[in-house]
Amino acid sequence: RTKDYAESMTFYTKVMDFRAAFSFRPNGETTNTYFQLSRDTFLEPQEAPANTASGFSHIHMRTEDVDASVAGLRNAGVAPCTETLKAGCLMDVRIAQPTNEKSATIVDPNGIRIELTQFTPGSLTRKAVDSWDNQNPPIRLLVVGIAVKDYPESQNFYGKLMGFRVAFAFSSPDGQRTTTYYQISRDSFLEMQPATADLPPGITHVHMLTDDLNAAIARLRQAGLASGARNATTPKTVSEAGMAQPSHVKNANVFDPNGLRLELNEWLADSLPKKAMEAWK
Repeated sequence: RTKDYAESMTFYTKVMDFRAAFSFRPNGETTNTYFQLSRDTFLEPQEAPANTASGFSHIHMRTEDVDASVAGLRNAGVAPCTETLKAGCLMDVRIAQPTNEKSATIVDPNGIRIELTQFTPGSLTRKAVDSWDNQNPPIRLLVVGIAVKDYPESQNFYGKLMGFRVAFAFSSPDGQRTTTYYQISRDSFLEMQPATADLPPGITHVHMLTDDLNAAIARLRQAGLASGARNATTPKTVSEAGMAQPSHVKNANVFDPNGLRLELNEWLADSLPKKAMEAWK
C-alpha cells in the first residue's frame, strides 16, 4: 500500500526499472499495478485508501489447484474464518476481479494475509506469465520476510498446517532470536523471525536477487537514490553493500518512498539460500 501512488509509480518504474504488467481499479477509486520482476514473480503496489497506513499488505502464493490446496489445509486442521475467528484461519475460494484469478485467503496467527492464487486461463497474471520474454531479468523477487508474535505457534502453523519445508535456521549471536527460512519452491522462501518492540508482527521486507550487487547499487545511485548507512531506514536511499551472516549473502537495503525495505541480495558460492535452491528436489 502506497501513501503517494504517483511517487511510488515513478520510483518503481524510473528508479527500480521494473516493468508494469497490468493495472486495474477494482473499486473505481484506488489503483493497483502489477510489476513483473521475473516470469512468475510480481510486486503489487496499490493505492492506500483514505485513513489507511502505507506498508506491506499481503502475500500471494501460487498453486496449480486452489480447491485441492484448500481441502488439504482444512484436512490439516486450518479452521474456516468466522466473525469471531479472524486469525490462523482460511476463507472460501473465490474468483478475484478483475484479475480473474481463482483464490482463497489464509490469515496466519499474526494477521498476515496470504492469498493462495491459481492462474486460471484468461487471468491477467496468466497472460503476463505466458507473454514473458526476458530470460535474464536484472532483479528477481526471492524472499518475503515476516515477524511473528508467538514463534512456536507460527512454527506449527507454517510447518505442520501449511506443510512448508524448513530450508535452514540460525540463531542470533546472543542465542535469543531464531530465524527460520521456509522453502516454498525451488527459489522462493518465507523468512520468519520473532517480533520485537521495534519490529511488530507482520510483513517486514522482501529480498530481491541480483547477479551483481555493486552494479545494481551504482545504477540506483545514478537513478537518483541517496546513499544510506547500513542501519538507516531513510526513504529513497540505498545502503552500502555488506555481508549478512550466517546466511553468507552479500546484500544492501533499498527503502522505497513509503519506507518499505527491499533487500537486494547477491548469492555467493556458499550462501545458504543458494545451497537450499541447488538441493531442491
